Amino acid sequence: MKKKIVLILVTVCFFSSIIIAYASTNKFNYSINDISLNINDKNNSIMNNFNDKYSLNISTSSENSDLEEEIKLLTKKTTYLLFGPFNNQNESSKDFYNRYKEWLNLRYNPEIPKGDSINGFDVNSQEYKDDLVSGMAIAQIFNQVEERGFIYNSYGDIRVSIGDEIIESTIVIPNMKMKSENKEDPMKYDYIKTNFIMHYFYKNLNGTWKLYYLYGEDTTDIDEYFNALENTESKVMSIAPSYESNISKIYSFDKLNAVTDTEITNVFNKNASNIVFLNGYYNNMVVASANGFFIDDGLIVTTWKFLEKSLLNAQYITIKDLEKSMNIEGIVTVNPEADIAIIKVKERNKSVDLGDSKDLNLEDPVITISSKSGTGLVTQKGIVTYNKDYLKTSIPLTDTDEGSPLLNIKGEVIGINTSKLTNSSMSIANNSNGLIELKSKFKDINYDDIDAISFEKLKENYYYIKYDKEQVINNIPKSKWKKYSKIGSIDEKIKLELLKANYKNGIVSLRYKNNISKYISSMQLALSFKEQLKTDGFKEVLNSSNKAIYQNNKYQIIIMDEHEYLIIVMVKL
Repeated sequence: MKKKIVLILVTVCFFSSIIIAYASTNKFNYSINDISLNINDKNNSIMNNFNDKYSLNISTSSENSDLEEEIKLLTKKTTYLLFGPFNNQNESSKDFYNRYKEWLNLRYNPEIPKGDSINGFDVNSQEYKDDLVSGMAIAQIFNQVEERGFIYNSYGDIRVSIGDEIIESTIVIPNMKMKSENKEDPMKYDYIKTNFIMHYFYKNLNGTWKLYYLYGEDTTDIDEYFNALENTESKVMSIAPSYESNISKIYSFDKLNAVTDTEITNVFNKNASNIVFLNGYYNNMVVASANGFFIDDGLIVTTWKFLEKSLLNAQYITIKDLEKSMNIEGIVTVNPEADIAIIKVKERNKSVDLGDSKDLNLEDPVITISSKSGTGLVTQKGIVTYNKDYLKTSIPLTDTDEGSPLLNIKGEVIGINTSKLTNSSMSIANNSNGLIELKSKFKDINYDDIDAISFEKLKENYYYIKYDKEQVINNIPKSKWKKYSKIGSIDEKIKLELLKANYKNGIVSLRYKNNISKYISSMQLALSFKEQLKTDGFKEVLNSSNKAIYQNNKYQIIIMDEHEYLIIVMVKL
């Protein structure tokens, strides 16, 4: 068995990371609380709709926040050294050479014990093996990046997993451009655009975190795998081929390879009737999908993310299994932080058997059963790569797989797959602690006595929480606005209704209402404003699908798309 790696998932708020990353270099001297954002308040307020005795005390707080921030900054540095500056701008040959030298300096290169081999080293030592892994991976990928001509303009979400010996950091790079061979003329190439995912593995060497291993994923490769899986969905047992994982150099798949088809079939037969597929509809169009399963008699567990998408975009939700549609009584409780929601249905189905995730070891085999299209089920298998606050596995999942059960080889549910890491070669599941706590909540309560709020009423309350104080408010002094309104000619370029305008300590926070957000995103409606900022000499620091940052030597402008709103924050530096 290969040397074990213990990893911890830490959920990272991307916007907070942007604030922290630039705080030390750009003289940020304000609290994020000064900015009028209400996502967290809204999630907290939604809990008022449910019976307190159903509340789940599941926390995702981290005990390693300082180290996480250090690794997030290291992740951005690693990405910069690998791919170069945003949009490949302003890099001379000298800058390129210095970047390459610094890149090689990141490499984990332990001192190798002497031995009797032809090269004078102990080739059986862990140090020798580690040096081979890091040396080959790090040099090769730099050359591959240069050959493919990658171009990017922003950093996306960063997730950090901290282990005893290795730290893994995953960064999403949205809208990455790269060369692709022209099918008509092999001597030419085209540029394709895709969301790209980098996985970095760091090891500590003499008190410094060094790059041990890495690999990148083009999401089109994973999409092709998922498309193939959809075609294998069936109402009878269907085992999907394992995804060819890049982590085979540092994890052993021997236990998984020893699992027989008969064992997997037994797991499927034990659980298939308890798995359901959920859809959120708007005008008969599906706007949200997820899986779920019976955690108790008449109670289905799925993800909060699915429910939130449905509250935002759907008029109603449906639940069905392989045979029939179900009648929904209402929502029992949710936990946004743990990404869990409980729905009560009239169907009194047998519930799954729960196991204890603490009994799992690293590299143990795990199975998930889910529906990607709602027409059948498909069974996937993988290994455990981390088991503590969360379960991390080598099973790649799509957005629609969230809410599906993660099972051990006995057919016991030991986790629920969440939305925290999908469309990647890895996935994240809540461990059994929350499920066991959840089941205990309803142990002594009769089904008829379980309180539930209808989806329609919860949706009404959800929007009320969001909009209950949405009268037009403007507390910016005219003298201040005369100065700030010149930035990007904002009055001329933003044609949306201004609902809130606040000024405090050199910060202007503007909230505009986008009444056509279902058709045109707020970021699209801000295009002319962003172009004017660049014309006026502002540098584009970040530009993703829902966030953008521009800066000159006086101001930093933060632009965000928050559902039906466009948020613009102007900060005097």
